[in-house]
Amino acid sequence: MRLIRLYTEESLNVDSSVFLIKNSYHYLSKVLRAKENQTIELFDNSGFSYFGYVKGITNKSYEIFIEKKIFHEKKNSNIEIAFSVCKNPCSDLIVQKLTELGVDSIQPIISKNSIFNQKKIDSEKKLSHWKNISISSSEQSERNYLPNIKKIVSYQDYVENCSHDQKIILDTKSQKMLPSIYDNLANSLSILVGPEGDFTDEEYLYAKQSDFSSASLGDNILRVETAAISAFSYIKIINNSDNNE
Repeated sequence: MRLIRLYTEESLNVDSSVFLIKNSYHYLSKVLRAKENQTIELFDNSGFSYFGYVKGITNKSYEIFIEKKIFHEKKNSNIEIAFSVCKNPCSDLIVQKLTELGVDSIQPIISKNSIFNQKKIDSEKKLSHWKNISISSSEQSERNYLPNIKKIVSYQDYVENCSHDQKIILDTKSQKMLPSIYDNLANSLSILVGPEGDFTDEEYLYAKQSDFSSASLGDNILRVETAAISAFSYIKIINNSDNNE
């Protein structure tokens, strides 16, 4: 039997049982069709993985007996992708793929040319939806820490309050390619990705005045999701190369 991996917010302890109900029960019973004695891994965003097996099944709950736990050290980085909210499935895809790749935090923003109006978005509903996507992606990708998905803010609020050590705004007109600045990358880094209609000249100027440096991913005009995923992929490759030296 294959190992099932599942996120839970229930209290977890070795040599004891945890009862999974509601959404977790539905997922185990209807989607995975988990059977008694099937091995299972639970994680709770604490860095620990808990390993056990299905001890019992009722029509409302799964009893999981936990036999051991393993701690996973969190990497020393704080890399954030801030992207202009776009129509689904674009935003969902960004959250899904950035989670799989290992981004630390995701900041949705509303800029001048964003398709959505911040006042018309149910921010709490969106946030809950994206968190569920990140949970599913973390389960699949064997990630032990969930990304911090922040509430939607305006472009101006984000640029004004961004506190990362290094701040980059993607700009196709920039003379610097993102991969070319890897020698100067900080562990605390924010990359700002514009909407399909691009940032306005005023927004680029405001970012520059707020200590954002510009970088490009090339001459081609990319979709929001392509730019966000590509930018973080570059950073991940660079960081992995540095760690292996």
